[in-house]
Amino acid sequence: MFPQIKIREEDRDCQRYIWHSPDGQLKEFRMSSLIFGASASPFTAIYIKNRNAKDFQDKYPNAAESIIRDHYMDDFLGSCDDLDTAARLAADVQFVHQQCGFEMRSWVSNAPEALKFIPVELHKTNTTDVDLNLDGGAQKKADVRVLGMHWNPRDDTFGFKIDIDIPLPSKFTKRQVLRDLMRVYDPLGLLQPIVTRGKILFQRTWRLVSSWDALLPPSEREQWEEWYRRIKSIHPISIPRSYKLIAKCVTQELHVFTDASEVAYACVAYWRFTFVDGTTHLALIGSKSRVAPLKSASIPRLELQAALLGVRLAGTICSEHRGQASRRVFWCDSKTVLAWVRSDSRKYKAFVSHRLGEIAEQTHVDEWRWVPSALNVADDATRSNSVSLDRWWLGPSFLNQVEEAWPRETDQITSTDEEMKTSEKAVNINCVALSSERFSDWRRLLRTTARVFQFTRLLRERETRAADTIGCPGLRPLLARDVKNAELYLLKQTQRDSFAEELDCLMQNKDIPKRSRLNKLAPKLCQDGLLRATGRISSAPEVAIEAKEPIILDGRHPTIRLFISRYHIWALHGNNETVVNELRQRFAILHLRPAVRSIASRCRVCRMRKATPTVPPIGDLPMERLQHHHRPFSFVGLDYFGPVDVAVRRSREKRYVALFTCLVTRAVHLEVVGNLSADSAIMALRRFIARRGCPTKILSDNGTAFVGANRLLKEAWAEIDHTYIRNFAAANNIEWEFIPPASPFMGGTWERLVRSVKRGLAVVLKERAPREEVLATLLAEVEQVVNARPLTHVPVSHDEAPALTPNHFLSGANACLPAPASTESDLISRQNWKKAVRLADQFWSRWVKEYLPDLLPRGLSSNQHRNLNIGDLVFIADGNLPRSVWPRGRVEKVFPGKDGIVRVADVRTSAGVLRRPARKIVKLDLSP
Repeated sequence: MFPQIKIREEDRDCQRYIWHSPDGQLKEFRMSSLIFGASASPFTAIYIKNRNAKDFQDKYPNAAESIIRDHYMDDFLGSCDDLDTAARLAADVQFVHQQCGFEMRSWVSNAPEALKFIPVELHKTNTTDVDLNLDGGAQKKADVRVLGMHWNPRDDTFGFKIDIDIPLPSKFTKRQVLRDLMRVYDPLGLLQPIVTRGKILFQRTWRLVSSWDALLPPSEREQWEEWYRRIKSIHPISIPRSYKLIAKCVTQELHVFTDASEVAYACVAYWRFTFVDGTTHLALIGSKSRVAPLKSASIPRLELQAALLGVRLAGTICSEHRGQASRRVFWCDSKTVLAWVRSDSRKYKAFVSHRLGEIAEQTHVDEWRWVPSALNVADDATRSNSVSLDRWWLGPSFLNQVEEAWPRETDQITSTDEEMKTSEKAVNINCVALSSERFSDWRRLLRTTARVFQFTRLLRERETRAADTIGCPGLRPLLARDVKNAELYLLKQTQRDSFAEELDCLMQNKDIPKRSRLNKLAPKLCQDGLLRATGRISSAPEVAIEAKEPIILDGRHPTIRLFISRYHIWALHGNNETVVNELRQRFAILHLRPAVRSIASRCRVCRMRKATPTVPPIGDLPMERLQHHHRPFSFVGLDYFGPVDVAVRRSREKRYVALFTCLVTRAVHLEVVGNLSADSAIMALRRFIARRGCPTKILSDNGTAFVGANRLLKEAWAEIDHTYIRNFAAANNIEWEFIPPASPFMGGTWERLVRSVKRGLAVVLKERAPREEVLATLLAEVEQVVNARPLTHVPVSHDEAPALTPNHFLSGANACLPAPASTESDLISRQNWKKAVRLADQFWSRWVKEYLPDLLPRGLSSNQHRNLNIGDLVFIADGNLPRSVWPRGRVEKVFPGKDGIVRVADVRTSAGVLRRPARKIVKLDLSP
């Protein structure tokens, strides 16, 4: 692998060396490839391997992921669920490596079909070793070493060849037994009971023997001989490589067993698969063990160490396996450790507290269960009397049963005083008053006060029961009595603040003053210390004491206002009378209804829910609406409507109608548009210009087609270079302006005409899908009728001039009326053009005198209007969305008019900057 990787020219000096040539001269060389022995070579090789895989990640994603995850240096270990996937994966891995100059050799698989795409010369050939059978015979097996372990591809099992690798030594020395102990390579912990026994023996040997080559005492020699015989007696070992069976499992649970003894502590993990038919299967995953430290430690501490070791092993298993566990269960036979896990870790000494903290971060209390020592599989790795490995490999038998048959705790697990922190002196803390001004919620104030009561109670009573901490290992849960005492204390404290004089009189058995606010309530001081109101229903049977003698409170007290606010939230910020009715069931609150109304008016949720946009005063008409004595359609408003179905041969297509309206004369021009693209908008505008002349300014809404058309127009103007056309464009340039988004009321000039055209078209359109020629004809007729509508008052008398219509400005007369009689002299008169100019001037004079005054009224206006300012927090009202999801933002820019009134603003939201009219922007007033 290393020689295939070249080193850059500037980095080769790091691999410079001196060579003694045969002629006796010293020559200097540099290695151009990675070399063995350099500390950076393994890292560089792995980096190149992964880099090459990432280059082919788009084309071969599965192969790239397998190369990155399933490689250990130059060894590749892959696994798939079916043969076709495995064969394709092997071929892709081989191909990706070839692109980098890496040639994968010695391919072997438990299914030969998985290597059908790999050349035969790259298959592993020398895979036959001789193993001994139990009867002394010989058999050839295809045995492959996989990362130090022996894998039989034919049976797809892992095994160990201990009888050949570790012979019985002739001399037992510390050096020899350590050498043989380290030769048992078991990275997964499949032989943990035997390996742990050897570790225990070597720790004792280390204490007794100082020299490495001195012979061991006879007692130690006998122990080691027993270990050698035991490790040889377990051959042959055959452990399935695959966890799962062929059937598809329903659940996959992870079970971890922990145990400790005086000499060692260990953990072991199993998969528990449950299948559709209800059967189960257990598979050994791995194990970890440690010998007890030389410094003596208590059994509970060692059990805690084993539990922590099991938690870390479970974390490694969950992070390294592709299939995740649907459930985790940690089994422990130490009730002391279970009590520690289920209690507050802060009350123990540092050794226990730190380990409990790590356990609490990675596990949940409900994942820990108790198991008897006789059923604890981890006990096999910590005891020296265990002789069989069957239970270790197969797993505990009770996990093959239903969960109801699993071991349960025989009695309640309670914590002990062991490892508890000791306090030098007793602490007595009295509950102190908490300022309600520091809280904005009644429940928070109540729970904080309850925590103070809980703290003082625990200090006095020294409660250490684990039941108080089940489900909350870091903090004891509040008890109902703590909350009840806190509520009683807060109510009494408010009564002391509001009715101090009345309480003093009642405690001295005196009458309250006549000027007192409580004089009509006939108050009395009860045994619980609360001031209650009395009346004439005290003898009513089966009625709660709160209804017969309600608690007297002051609605103006800050704490009581928090209390009322909680009821307001309970009522879902709804009717105030509902809150008043609920409070009257238990309490006699002074100034109740004003307090409820005041809290509802200051509630931010209610204010945000009921806030409405402020409609600014109606502004002045734009200049384009008042430009008289100009050619019609000099100032144009543009809008689309539709779609309208038309018949094209035997199919139907959609057409749209572009409505051009003169902003001054209110004349309309209709054009059929093929679609809503920018090209269609440009072509409709060109037809309009050819018939009505080039407009000076166009106003339209913020439609996609219009925005695109404006961009194309700008690009077209930029590309024109001819002098004549440039001069013409300078004299007849078109200015296109858009109204703000979501503000159709600003385009009422053309919106109203769209309605008139639609109404007329609905009357004359007899077919559901006319031909396009018929649609164009009908639009021309509707256009003529709409342009004949009167703009001014229609007189009844024949002596008065007829009402002014848009047709007067387009054709000089109302085209719907018969034309006046003309003579041949009119055709040859040279004064006709003067007459036409004079006639047009008369129409414009009438427009100024008769039509323009109708535009004067402004309508209702508000003198209390407040402008939007930069930085204001606002809602953007959207009639299509519920109020709760209206976009929120901050005003970033305002656009005041000539009168200083802001009618359009830019709002910065999470979706970007939105431009909206002021009448759709709700200003949030969050002041208290």
